[in-house]
Amino acid sequence: MMLNADIVVVGAGPAGISAAVTAARSGRRTVLLEKEAFAGGIPVTGHIATLCGLYMRRALKNRPLMLYNAFVKEFVDLLMRYDGVGGPVRMGKAYVLPFRPESFAAAARAFLGNEPTLTVSYKTLFCSAEVTDGRIQSIEVDLNGRRRRINPCSVIDATGDAAVCRAAGVSIISPDETRQVPAVIFPLQHVDSKVFSTIAAARCYMMIRHAVDRAALPPEAASVSFSILPETPVYPSGLLVKMNLGQLLKNVSQTPEKEFSQKANLLKKAIVRFFKENVAGFEKCTTPAVASPVLHRESARGEGRYVLSAADVLSGRKFSDAVTKGCWPVEKWDSAGNCSVHYLKDGMYYDIPAGTLHARSVDNLFLAGKCISADAGAIASARVIGCCLATGEAAAKLAIR
Repeated sequence: MMLNADIVVVGAGPAGISAAVTAARSGRRTVLLEKEAFAGGIPVTGHIATLCGLYMRRALKNRPLMLYNAFVKEFVDLLMRYDGVGGPVRMGKAYVLPFRPESFAAAARAFLGNEPTLTVSYKTLFCSAEVTDGRIQSIEVDLNGRRRRINPCSVIDATGDAAVCRAAGVSIISPDETRQVPAVIFPLQHVDSKVFSTIAAARCYMMIRHAVDRAALPPEAASVSFSILPETPVYPSGLLVKMNLGQLLKNVSQTPEKEFSQKANLLKKAIVRFFKENVAGFEKCTTPAVASPVLHRESARGEGRYVLSAADVLSGRKFSDAVTKGCWPVEKWDSAGNCSVHYLKDGMYYDIPAGTLHARSVDNLFLAGKCISADAGAIASARVIGCCLATGEAAAKLAIR
């Protein structure tokens, strides 16, 4: 069965939602394809809890500056109304917006359900792309076991792992997950907030290391860190545990993704059990029963007509063909669980040029979110949710020109 569409967006995470709504609002017949049964992606399933990359620090002002307008601001404003959050909170040197995963999902549904020229197809797996003379002529998808072809005018790859780029023969910028390791994040609930602090976090970390040394926990448990969320209506006493999976990745480097995820979640259960049995104030702690997804900080990306570099980011470079911008620091996690953060100067942001969102070798293929054309340093900044929303919107505007 053949379908026609002006714009096809593949992937309904933050970038795909933003791209699909922006394209539909232009009056184009837009189809959004999502392999899961819901929209929202990792912000809904990943227990991230803070929306990063929206706010620029200002040296002479007490309040940060919102970097984006248009759809990104609309989405964030609705999210804040759902959660009763008045604005960003400071975490370290940066500003973040706390949010509930269910509120992110609700905001996605509200925007996606309000565009008459937008069709959202869930449980739809992208399969292949037919490219002729440097253009995608059709794509094939699997909808509940039935193959269908779509003839698009333009396609936006918001898959998070460059699936469309690979199928279309675009050169791929490969990730190096030994230098930017994946993680699992999960909240701990029912922790006695009186006993937990930055000092207590350090003590818990040392207890885990000692448990690893005496084989009470597996060696992969050693790369654990804690985020103590500022007190807000969303998380009145929030505590997030971050398991950096560098050691696990090293030990099972050839393991398929599904099995790797299973091993990561078994490790999570072991750590929660250790907390309950050994740490004062954690005796009643719980975490959501659902499996936590593996969060790949760096994924495959398509090569665009320009490759954004870490030097561009950290120098706050400006471009004549800028289509959006970013301001999050370059944040990297190595295989030992150590984090290095390189901040932009106060009041500084960098431009993201059109060339990073336009596939080098396929004229009607555009890139958004974690798929944009960027080196390892640049994507360590541009991968965050706020910037993904922005590049999705920008990619759609390029696609409808």
